[in-house]
Amino acid sequence: MIASFVSLFHARGEAKLHYARENVFCVIFPKSTFILYNKRCKITILMSKPFLKTKSKIQTQIRASSFYAQKLQQRKLFWSIALVLSVFLWIGYNQYLKIQDAIHIAVVGPLSGEGARSWKLTVQAIQLYFDSINEKGGINGKTITLDTFDDQNDPIQAKAKALEIVKQNKAVAVIGHHYSSCSISGGKVYFKYGIPAVSTSSTNVKVTENNPWYFRTIFDDNLQGRFLAHYAQKVLGYQTVSLIHKDRNHGNYLAQVFKDTSQKLGVEVKYNWAFDENDHQINQVLTGIVDNLQTVKDSAGLIFLAAHTTEAIKLVKLIKDAGIHNPIMTSEDLASVNFQQGFNDFPKEKVRPGYYTNGLYVATPIIFDTANEKAQHFKEIYQAKYQEEPDEATAFAYDAAMVIVEAIKNTSVKGRAKTIKEDRQKIRDYLAKLTTLDNAVEGVSGLNYFDQDGNAQKPISIGVYKNRNIISASTQLQMVRDINDIANLEAALKKEHLLLIDNKYLYKTNVVYVGIELNEISELDTKNLTYLLDFYLWFRFQGDIDTQKIDFLNADEPITLDEPIVEKEGIQTRHLYRIKGRFKANFVSKHIYYKQHFLGVSFHHRDLTRDNLIYVTDVLGMGLSKGDFWLDKVQNAQVLSPVYDWSITHALFFQDIIQKSALGSIKYLTVETGTIEYSRFNAAIQINKNDFSLRRLIPPNWANYLLLLTSLMLVLIALYEKKFHAFEKVILFFHAILIFVVLLSSEIILIDKLIPENNTYYLETIIRTFDVLWWITPAFLLNLLTERFLWHPLEKRASRTIPNVVRLFLSFIIYLLACFGIIAFVYEQPLTSLLATSGVVAMIIGLAIQVNIANVFSGIVINLERPFRVDDWVQIQMGKVITEGQVVDITWRTTRILAKDGYILSIPNSLASEAIIHNYNYPAEPCKTALNVRIDYAHPPDKVEKILLDAVLSVYGILNEPCPSASFNGFSDWAADYSVSFYVGNYALQSDYKKQVFKRIWIHLQRAGILPAVQRQEIHAFEGIKERGREAAIKPNTVLQEIAVFQAFSEPHQAYLSERMRYHCFQAGETIVQQGETGHSLFIIIEGVVSIYIELKNNDSMEVTRLGAGNFFGEIALITDQERTATAIAMTTTYLFEIVQADILPLLEEEPRVSQRISEVLNQRLMRSEYQLKQQHDVHTETEVIYKRLFRGILNFFGLG
Repeated sequence: MIASFVSLFHARGEAKLHYARENVFCVIFPKSTFILYNKRCKITILMSKPFLKTKSKIQTQIRASSFYAQKLQQRKLFWSIALVLSVFLWIGYNQYLKIQDAIHIAVVGPLSGEGARSWKLTVQAIQLYFDSINEKGGINGKTITLDTFDDQNDPIQAKAKALEIVKQNKAVAVIGHHYSSCSISGGKVYFKYGIPAVSTSSTNVKVTENNPWYFRTIFDDNLQGRFLAHYAQKVLGYQTVSLIHKDRNHGNYLAQVFKDTSQKLGVEVKYNWAFDENDHQINQVLTGIVDNLQTVKDSAGLIFLAAHTTEAIKLVKLIKDAGIHNPIMTSEDLASVNFQQGFNDFPKEKVRPGYYTNGLYVATPIIFDTANEKAQHFKEIYQAKYQEEPDEATAFAYDAAMVIVEAIKNTSVKGRAKTIKEDRQKIRDYLAKLTTLDNAVEGVSGLNYFDQDGNAQKPISIGVYKNRNIISASTQLQMVRDINDIANLEAALKKEHLLLIDNKYLYKTNVVYVGIELNEISELDTKNLTYLLDFYLWFRFQGDIDTQKIDFLNADEPITLDEPIVEKEGIQTRHLYRIKGRFKANFVSKHIYYKQHFLGVSFHHRDLTRDNLIYVTDVLGMGLSKGDFWLDKVQNAQVLSPVYDWSITHALFFQDIIQKSALGSIKYLTVETGTIEYSRFNAAIQINKNDFSLRRLIPPNWANYLLLLTSLMLVLIALYEKKFHAFEKVILFFHAILIFVVLLSSEIILIDKLIPENNTYYLETIIRTFDVLWWITPAFLLNLLTERFLWHPLEKRASRTIPNVVRLFLSFIIYLLACFGIIAFVYEQPLTSLLATSGVVAMIIGLAIQVNIANVFSGIVINLERPFRVDDWVQIQMGKVITEGQVVDITWRTTRILAKDGYILSIPNSLASEAIIHNYNYPAEPCKTALNVRIDYAHPPDKVEKILLDAVLSVYGILNEPCPSASFNGFSDWAADYSVSFYVGNYALQSDYKKQVFKRIWIHLQRAGILPAVQRQEIHAFEGIKERGREAAIKPNTVLQEIAVFQAFSEPHQAYLSERMRYHCFQAGETIVQQGETGHSLFIIIEGVVSIYIELKNNDSMEVTRLGAGNFFGEIALITDQERTATAIAMTTTYLFEIVQADILPLLEEEPRVSQRISEVLNQRLMRSEYQLKQQHDVHTETEVIYKRLFRGILNFFGLG
């Protein structure tokens, strides 16, 4: 029949023949069904498709899931390692490129010997600028590398170092040398090999003369000598001068220019002393010069000193010690830190700092008290990085680095050996084109552009030494950019407001020293950025200047100055004002960062333009020369009250230029642009919020790498989080830290990108967005923490789901607090008004939804008291209505119950909290069920109790703990009354288990020869049912006849088996068969209960079923002659019959109906075992082990092994 059935489907194309041997075939049917059929014994096994294909396919399938899972893990590990390696290789490759593909710039100067201290500051200034470029990613991804060379201020060494630069063939440009003689010597090499060079301090005209490859960011000696001569005569008014200078190179040339210019101006050059710095008796020579000066000091006039630092220190000391008070003027050589600190060890200098240098006039590239904001910023960052003050020459070094970098940026320099010649030519050509103000590079010392000889076109400032500091002289000369701007040129020249020097017109500009002292900052409003400022303001100047005519640019209200306190001493005048008014914050162009503001004042003179007046910082009067003295004084005085929770952290003083419209003024009609330039003075203090914050503390150059690494770690955590489930709390902790680092680094990266673009709108938007994220992200993480550390442990401990109403309520509170924080601290809105308004709104809404509010609060009470929980089975009585069902959800408003009839009952929480509730799952989860059974009086109670208990225990799913029980309750009118009680884990299945228990009781009583008692109404007319005795019930032949599997055997065959069946008795807890043992027999249960276990890993086991009277087990071992697939243990005293394979196999060949029935039972038990295994944790591995062993036996039995 089976063969015909298979053949029919195969012929119709609906089945595929898989095996075909002499007695065995395997056919695949639609819907993934398989049939194994053995013709010899007529046994058929139906299997699912994943289990049976071919012999080799079966073994592959058994290992498939494990294999693919392992492959998946291997792939995950491979890609993880690949990702990590890629990131680190990328970082390493970038670092390699920065080193290998860097653009080299050489710096040559005296790193040792004379001038080393001053040159060290120069190198630091250059490195400072290169570092700022590299921190922003370099130039087109290429870093700038500084290569230093030491020429020891020796022309011979200078040439040797220049040739070394040529040999290395790395540097695209050179910055240096220090001394002009060294620059001239090295310049010949640079000219020959085509290397652009920029000097920062060499002023000799021969450095750039006839050398198109040499440039300088400082003025030359020709301009300097002429300028100083004019200043001595036109400004200081000296008609007699005397010279002391070196007799060669720089000193000699400078002195000659000064002498020639002075003579042209009609100034008498009274004396001229020269010396040779290489003279072995140089000290005696210098002493002799001073002795001669001592004798003629009254007629010598102003002394012009042209010498390098070493000789100049000796000469100045000798002059001061000799008591000679003639004014001294010198070149920019003595505006260096070497000269300033050269007197530190002398006793008189220690007693009175500045004793030797006070009053000395010096030409200087820049004076920081007159410098603009850019120069002040340079000074700040220089001091912060190197912990020492820069001298004036460092500004020109910084600018030299700047112009070379601009040339590299604008000419696509590659910096490689193959393109080095082309790169150098590009830089040189770019520098040569910087010839006008329009294309000049704005630097610290001003606009950088060159004449046809490569000389910088920059004004010279005159400084005066005062207490070791160079401050601006009272009068400065400034170049007139457009002569047409001057309405009456002749009148200006006649009044000497204008000077003509070398056919160039220069303004004679008054310098006004400005000082400020803060008294109090009050009424600070960080929302509107205003404050009330009380301060002293003073001006020190020469001549007649109306200091009251000033306009405060950041005033929030009109500021009127009262009459000043006036102080005069000689030609010096001081005006002192006390001012109190409201001002606006953040008036400087400096970038404002997180929780930071700038307070102070900014003003300019109402009438006098920058051509007539320059404001400079009164460094001496404010004590700024003493480091942080002024800032410490302000902080100690608590100018800003601590109640505002802001602190003063920094002070900034500088002058710059402000352009304003002339508004059609007749006076300025000749000005083409229609704008007027004023000198603006700015005094600002930086305040920071008094709170600890990690935000923006990470250096920008670190932020990129941190963001990359933390993102990588977050990806790895996402991949392997499940694998390390045991460490979920630690992983969550690191997860939170990594998220914070991502926020920190991404904020810094975005802000750092926007700051150079000066895009205030986007910058503020980004900052505000991150301000909000810094509240939302902790709220999100806190909510996640409550899930992991609160709800999950509670659910695990209680074995119940926490209701959504509780979860949502806590989440709502967390996010609500975060929103309040955003409103109060990000948008700076007062919460009091918000809470008051929300209270009124809440009252209105509350009245409208008071019923719902009652339900919400009742829901909270239910969740706190927990009379029932989600998944509990309850009986709830509301009035006369009684409902039984399972709680499926407890929401804000309702409790939802799934009734036994299948519908959902939604009960308002206010009613549920007042209802009478019977909770079947509380206080204990197991649900007790009781049955009554009536048995005839004739049977002993002990025997009946055992039979009833066996019947209960034979039902799989009945709990062992608490133990089931069977008890004799006494006699009724017509029978003995017995009660049976047992526990089930799920109340929903109670009725199902009742039915199964009743069925098993009937079977067990039947097998024991006992029938339940039946109440007889007419005893005299009813014979009743004749009961059989136990002896008849347990006869082998009777047992076979009552088991469906064996009913198909003929009577002779049943008798044949009955004679060969073996009788066994096992006590409770005794093992009948052991998993893994070789077996070849089947067992039939006569009385008792047998528990079937499957052994798992780690010496663990799982119960898959229970069997009672009338059941059999061991059929798989019987037909396969292989290892036992499970362990059988007697739960009570159990009686068994055993049938061995040798006795039944010949009968199976003759009785195909028996084979079919065994096939059905075998399939059912295989499916039950598979289902039970799938409910366990390690389903996969255990299923493979069972099926592998099972199918090996089956295939052997079918002849497929």
